[in-house]
Amino acid sequence: MSPKKVLILGILLLVPIFLFLFLKEFGTNHYTLPTYYPQVDTVTEMPVVKNGDTVFQKIPDFRFVSQEGRTVTQADFENDVYVANFFFASCQDVCKKMSAQMVRVNEAFRDNPQVKLVSYTVDPERDSVAVLKQYAEMYQADPAKWLFLTGPKKELYTLAQNGYKVSAMQAPGKVPDFIHSEKLILVDKEKYVRGIYDGTNSQDVDRLITEITVLLHSYQQNEK
Repeated sequence: MSPKKVLILGILLLVPIFLFLFLKEFGTNHYTLPTYYPQVDTVTEMPVVKNGDTVFQKIPDFRFVSQEGRTVTQADFENDVYVANFFFASCQDVCKKMSAQMVRVNEAFRDNPQVKLVSYTVDPERDSVAVLKQYAEMYQADPAKWLFLTGPKKELYTLAQNGYKVSAMQAPGKVPDFIHSEKLILVDKEKYVRGIYDGTNSQDVDRLITEITVLLHSYQQNEK
């Protein structure tokens, strides 16, 4: 066999090896979720940067009461990721759609203790512990997995608007009605917002379920 043919044969034999090494190094899914809400300098109105990295806002601590009458704070989500939304029990349209989609998320991660759900009422004057318990039972929500929270209206609205950056307020008029976001918000273990989804759209909630899996996988990779 001529030297030229030997060279060509050698190259052909090496191609699969190079292809394997390339796929091993670069073919892995390196997709990571974005982080939302950078801190903004009040003077310059520019994002705060520390050691070359953007500093992001965390969901602030809170202290509310669950459907079981138990006090709940951020400490209850230590080492957990969770999905949050805002609703009220007497809502007949958007809230029911959101709750149905939250059920899907709950079912997808029923056996994973690191994934929790939390629904904050925007109507604390009517959504008592007893009302929230009845509402939770309607959706077969395990209180160890899915929390429904109530508390002072001002604190709930402040958390929604300043923490999660979503709308929550009482609508003007004599009949009690409320303006609130239909978004589901994904929060990571460090209490940063990592995803925002339309809680009335099943395809967007499919994306939420996928991205929870991506987030959990990233933690597993970091532990190795």
